[in-house]
Amino acid sequence: MIPLIGLALTALTAVVSLGATGAAWLGAARHDDRWAARGRRSAAIVAVGMALASLLLVAALLGDRFEVRYVAAHSARTLPLYLKVSALWAGQEGSLLLWAALQATMAAWLAARPEGTGRTGAWAVALLGIVTTVFAALVFLVANPFIPSSPPPADGVGLSPLLRHPAMVLHPPALYLGYVGLAAPAALALGALIAGEPDAFARAARPWALGSWLFLGLGLLLGARWAYDVLGWGGYWGWDPVENAGLMPWLTATGLVHALAAPDRRGGARAWAVALAVVSFLLVILGTYITRSGAIVSVHAFAQSAIGPPLLLFLATASVGALAVIVTRRGLLAAPGGAPADRDAENLLSRESLLSLTLVVCVTLAASVLVGTLLPTITGTLAGRRLEAGPTWFDRVTGPQWAGLVLLMGLCPLAGRLVGAARRPGVAWPALAGGLLLPAAAAAAGLGGSVTLAALFLIGASGGLTVAALGAAVPTGAGRTESRASGRWRGLIRRRRRLGGYLVHVGVLLIALGVVGTRQHADDLPLTLQRGETAVVRGYEFTLEDLGQRRDADREATQASVAVSEDGALRARLSPGLDRYPRTGEVVAIPAVRSTLREDLYLVLAGWSAGGAAASFRVIVNPLASMLWIGGLLLLLGGTVALWPAGVDPHGGER
Repeated sequence: MIPLIGLALTALTAVVSLGATGAAWLGAARHDDRWAARGRRSAAIVAVGMALASLLLVAALLGDRFEVRYVAAHSARTLPLYLKVSALWAGQEGSLLLWAALQATMAAWLAARPEGTGRTGAWAVALLGIVTTVFAALVFLVANPFIPSSPPPADGVGLSPLLRHPAMVLHPPALYLGYVGLAAPAALALGALIAGEPDAFARAARPWALGSWLFLGLGLLLGARWAYDVLGWGGYWGWDPVENAGLMPWLTATGLVHALAAPDRRGGARAWAVALAVVSFLLVILGTYITRSGAIVSVHAFAQSAIGPPLLLFLATASVGALAVIVTRRGLLAAPGGAPADRDAENLLSRESLLSLTLVVCVTLAASVLVGTLLPTITGTLAGRRLEAGPTWFDRVTGPQWAGLVLLMGLCPLAGRLVGAARRPGVAWPALAGGLLLPAAAAAAGLGGSVTLAALFLIGASGGLTVAALGAAVPTGAGRTESRASGRWRGLIRRRRRLGGYLVHVGVLLIALGVVGTRQHADDLPLTLQRGETAVVRGYEFTLEDLGQRRDADREATQASVAVSEDGALRARLSPGLDRYPRTGEVVAIPAVRSTLREDLYLVLAGWSAGGAAASFRVIVNPLASMLWIGGLLLLLGGTVALWPAGVDPHGGER
């Protein structure tokens, strides 16, 4: 019964979505409010239909309804409740249904908000209707999760062991929220151009762009943590094509957020905002093709499927259509009346110049990642010989660009003051202090080398400038009826967007510090221990206390107990393990990690002798790894502060 209901529901939703798109287009093209209202109401119906289909699949997963092929392939009776729910996005069909449901909900939400009305809003709703219809059609025609299994098995295959991690409960939904959200700025940008209202989209698009950027950042951070905890190679980012598929739109969305925040959105800033909004959405579709078509091989990617050609056709059509709108309406992107650019923009340290440089670096970074990601596919197709772009290639190509971005993060907040820096040399002191103190502290801690010290100089200088900018942004005055401290606090609240931006910058600098430590100074050393034996590696004393095995419902777990001491004092007991799943033959390493601010001690069980008398390990030491996660959390906090809805401020000022 569930397969029949699900198939009927997805079919009906796809048809209603097509009708909703047609009504929205008629309303936008004819300036007919009645048709536009019908389109908005129908968009809400589509969102409800997709939500019901998703809930139906969740109910099938929770109820062990193995007559549904998707449930049989991705769930099992022994799975705990939270893993059965997360199986919704574990496979191609279920994750696409979730994506379509989120896309439909986002389109209906925008249609119901003020930015969904008016000429620009009407065109944006119509354009989003196309996107929703495409995904609804893909769910029904190409990757339907309600196909029945015949005959139904007594039990399901279960969830892939690699996905049984808390981060995987939130990682895909966070990415999908970021992906679907980036459709809104693109639709608003193109809608504004079609309607001849180029100034109408910036304010409406900003919360969508910032929210999408925030969810993409959360998804990338969770994915990095998942790789660090599950894959057992001691790293968090391997330049995998699926990782890159989320990174590329995040980079262009970073530029989009900056372009939309420019105080003067005429001319260049406006053109940048429109272009980045469109490119970010197109990169989402391209990333979807990369991860779902089977064109690339990855531990994260879905298997070969029939979804590739339709996605490629949609990408090509959307690209040509967007380019046609931008080219035919390019006159609207110029400054009004052909006004000349601000003379201050000619100064390299002006706000306009630094903003342009930041946007260029974001785009070139995304382009570099795109080239490296597609290089094996392109060369294999055209030359018959696949050329791989591995982590070393990516590090060499993108490393200087990341360094430039780090420097710009420090310069941009002080752009107005830097123009007159020659007359006010005090502006340079924070940069000099940070640029000297951080490398000196690292050298004292044993982290040397020319590349490391140069990178830390940039990070320290940028950090010093950021702190100086944050201090300059805090009001020093207070009203007659309030204390100086409360006046400063109220001033910070009024400037929450600026405060959020500074927190994001500090978070990125901490991440950069973690990248330098883990990329330049990580050690990966072998270790073999007899039971009860002690050995010293990198100043740590390791003692193998025990090695045991147990059989669970669907796996054979082998786990070691290793005491870790330093200077004769016990620091931790680590329990790395290996899980073997007899049903599928998969073997998954379960690394153990001891984290401190200074470094992570990462221990992997590599093998053992018969009877468990001895075991071999990989000992990986990752200096400053904690900065990655602290910086990531600070980045997300800053984005949340900047995105938080404005309240009513009786004292005036920006909230």
